[in-house]
Amino acid sequence: MKILKVLNNPIFSTIQDAGRYGFENQGVPNSGAGDILSYRLGNHLLGNGDVPSVEVIHGNLEVEFYSECLIAITGSDMTPKINSVPVKMWESIQIYEGDILTFSTQKNGLKAYLSIKGGFKIKEIMKSSSTHSNFDVGGNKLAINDFLYWDHEIVNFQNKKLNICPDYYKFSQLEVSEKKLDVIKGPEYNNLSSASKKKLFDSEFKVSNRMGRTGVVLDGIKIEFSKNFTDIISDGTCKGVMQVPKDGKLYVLMEDSQRIGGYPRILSFTSQSLNYFSQLMSGDSLMFNLITIEEAHIKAKEMEDNFFRDNLSENLNMNEFILTHDNEKFTIKSDKNNNKNIIIDGKPIKLEF
Repeated sequence: MKILKVLNNPIFSTIQDAGRYGFENQGVPNSGAGDILSYRLGNHLLGNGDVPSVEVIHGNLEVEFYSECLIAITGSDMTPKINSVPVKMWESIQIYEGDILTFSTQKNGLKAYLSIKGGFKIKEIMKSSSTHSNFDVGGNKLAINDFLYWDHEIVNFQNKKLNICPDYYKFSQLEVSEKKLDVIKGPEYNNLSSASKKKLFDSEFKVSNRMGRTGVVLDGIKIEFSKNFTDIISDGTCKGVMQVPKDGKLYVLMEDSQRIGGYPRILSFTSQSLNYFSQLMSGDSLMFNLITIEEAHIKAKEMEDNFFRDNLSENLNMNEFILTHDNEKFTIKSDKNNNKNIIIDGKPIKLEF
């Protein structure tokens, strides 16, 4: 069934899931959500697995819902509003037929995620519904008058929120000396000149305007190699890897990048730091913090424990009381911020005044 209609032409909004894996040997990019943590947390709030969501880049998206459903909005704060009323992120939101959801411009990051209970119904190609930004493979690039479909039915409205969520706002406000992202050594790291090895971790880099879902060019010091180093034979790559072309700049491969390349791979973001990097915008600065792969594994485990273990709670913005009528008891919940939202024994009721 139709669940929503796109009412405008967004800057760049696509269907994404956890990515397209298992076809790298055929040169197929992984695609998938850029900020995989925010994507997963949105679905976690709704009790979903890795189902299709909408990735909103730069904001400017307006949709109308065709049925009751449950959604969550995560990632960058793009001032989401329902029927012109601001709504909270990082918690489940009850939607009614005819509701209009809007995203404005980004405040503290590049990407936001719109997830729906049960996931959007999108045809899979090579075991994924993700959209590749350049090729006509999978998913959908949203445009005005597009419809998205859904085959789920809400049996019980669960009003959940995250106790801990990624703090992109604070990260975006940090001084550049504090905005250090973890990296590990790449295969050609040891071929760098001694001076470049030192400068890599003492220098500030800036996200250039050459950026997209295939890659991001960083402005900063010129990376140089030892005199006896020659070009490599084309070899495997993946998202998060930093290559150095002939111009000496750092080129960060992103989710839609190729799976093989011929430029030296000197560093790679950890899975945790790549989520934060994917939220940086043109002009944002950053520095690198070198860790071992063993430390990266420990931090990845800590991230899973922090965000996905016992991180959901009932939303305390709901009033709850018991109503007895004809000797029958009903559990009534009402939203403290919107007295039109009433839930009776788990079933949402929309009041019209």
